[in-house]
Amino acid sequence: MEMGHHIRAVLCADAIFANWAARADVPCIAGVEELSTFLKTVPVDWLFSVVNPFILPPDVLGLISQGAFNYHDGPLPRYAGTHATSWALLAQETEHAITWHRVADGVGTGDVAVQRQVLVTPADTALTLNLKCYEAAVEGFRELLIGLAGGKLSTRPQALEDRSYFPRHLRPDAAGILRWDRSAQALSAMTRALDFGLYHPNPLCLCKALVGEEVVAV
Repeated sequence: MEMGHHIRAVLCADAIFANWAARADVPCIAGVEELSTFLKTVPVDWLFSVVNPFILPPDVLGLISQGAFNYHDGPLPRYAGTHATSWALLAQETEHAITWHRVADGVGTGDVAVQRQVLVTPADTALTLNLKCYEAAVEGFRELLIGLAGGKLSTRPQALEDRSYFPRHLRPDAAGILRWDRSAQALSAMTRALDFGLYHPNPLCLCKALVGEEVVAV
């Protein structure tokens, strides 16, 4: 909005987003069916999917005149799927990235428009790496909008032969239980990858340790 663009509506997935939309005087749409009805009556050039829990069907995407882009918190084609930052920490990566890509038929397979590198430190947790990714995503979004507005945006196809995919149901080794036969680095990676902070529900797995016959949360 500060760059002079007009937001026609937002698809609200939670109360915080809905409250922002109300304050900004932006129509808030509750679901995909309502979005489809809205798009049949209101012209929309671009759709941007940001941390979106909804899978938008082709008939809805077909109502967008110019196309759609999705934000992903990983360096596509690697770390496609969910919880990319946690899986990157578990793999003890030292670099990560965010990606803005075109929405295509496959989930997370569209052409890459913008990627921003994110450094990973030995102290990073899922929370801190997510925050770094959000900051990079904002800067990447500005780049994306400038490219679209100027008609100079270039995209590149993903090298899908290098793709790694982490489905929503996948969980860490041993359901997050620390294994004392692993290295200190691996144990640290497990605890940090499953640390989403005090104010965010853990969507992946609770880190645990076996103490005698008891399971203790870490």
